[in-house]
Amino acid sequence: MDPSISLFVSILVILILIRFINISVSILVGAVLLGLLTIGLETFNQIFIYATSFQTLKLLAIVILAFTLGYSMEYFKLLEALTNSVSAMTGMLSLLLIPLIVGLLPMPGGALISAVMIVNLVKEFNLSPERATYINYWFRHPWVTVWPLYPSFVVGATVVNAPFFEVFRATYPIAIIAIFSGFLMTWMYGRLEIRFRPNWKNILKMVYAFYPVIIVAFASLVFKLDLLVTLVISLAILFIHKRVRFSDLDSIFRKTLDAKIIVLIFAVMIYKGLIEYTSSAEIFFQHLHAWNFPPAVASFLLSFIIGFSTGVEISYASIALPLLTKFTGIGDIAYKNFMLVFGAGYLGVMLSPLHLCLVFTSEYYKAKLFGVYKSLLPTGILTAVLLILIFVLM
Repeated sequence: MDPSISLFVSILVILILIRFINISVSILVGAVLLGLLTIGLETFNQIFIYATSFQTLKLLAIVILAFTLGYSMEYFKLLEALTNSVSAMTGMLSLLLIPLIVGLLPMPGGALISAVMIVNLVKEFNLSPERATYINYWFRHPWVTVWPLYPSFVVGATVVNAPFFEVFRATYPIAIIAIFSGFLMTWMYGRLEIRFRPNWKNILKMVYAFYPVIIVAFASLVFKLDLLVTLVISLAILFIHKRVRFSDLDSIFRKTLDAKIIVLIFAVMIYKGLIEYTSSAEIFFQHLHAWNFPPAVASFLLSFIIGFSTGVEISYASIALPLLTKFTGIGDIAYKNFMLVFGAGYLGVMLSPLHLCLVFTSEYYKAKLFGVYKSLLPTGILTAVLLILIFVLM
């Protein structure tokens, strides 16, 4: 079968299966199907090669350690201390800042954690359930496209074989646009008192509460140390500082070692490898060229649709991006093209009613989803318009 047709059959199967089983197994099934339709039984040999590659095992270690760092900071109540110091300095503005800061820590369904952290502030400033849900949900996620602790970012960098800093250079406008759009819509749709009363006591408390993430940021982005090494260093310092016991580690790793996440990493790397091995993405773009279809439009729509259909951040990095490497480039990436693909996928996920963070936050605040979308949809549209404008002007 034509590899590009096989590719779309596999994507269709993945999107159908997601409705019934988790995304990890869905992608794995789609990968096996793509292989069988194109290279037959050689598929299983290639699966073994990709599943046991150093690149795959390193990615798995990074994701597990990133989640471990997030849950460890929650377990040792550093996030609680962070909330107290930020709210003392910024008042109502902390409703935005706390989800934004906590968003630097990747945790599945993590928006529920920030929702719990700001619930007293929501009551204090008399926010409606819908507005509280929107603010917490939107400001929890801008870092997804730029922060190397997030699996979607790490997978994206792995797919295009580019250093993290190069991917950051391509995607940082997405985070800036998302924060700007969210702030503007929050200010337009209701009262937002902006207060900033910093003092050294609370600043030091905030730094103390967030020092494990600061270590990772400086070591990996400034000193360019390998992310896996920086995560090990940060966790080691945190565990020594807190004099961690076996019972502590047992509680932390019970949350961290999620079988679904582990299977997802293997599935993503197998699917990426088979797409490259079968040349299905390259053939897909050859067809687009023959049909005179603008690659930028096709790339935006494909990434957005896959993100929206799944509601999972890693989906556009693991399903859409491998198809679009002809457009984004590999190694030496085209910054604006990569930004467009990643931004479209991010928007698709953020606007998807299947996004677990949206579902969890809405349930926690007892918000009506339709009311949340009254703010969420205009914010998404504004972000998309600004993203496309930057793409055109770059």
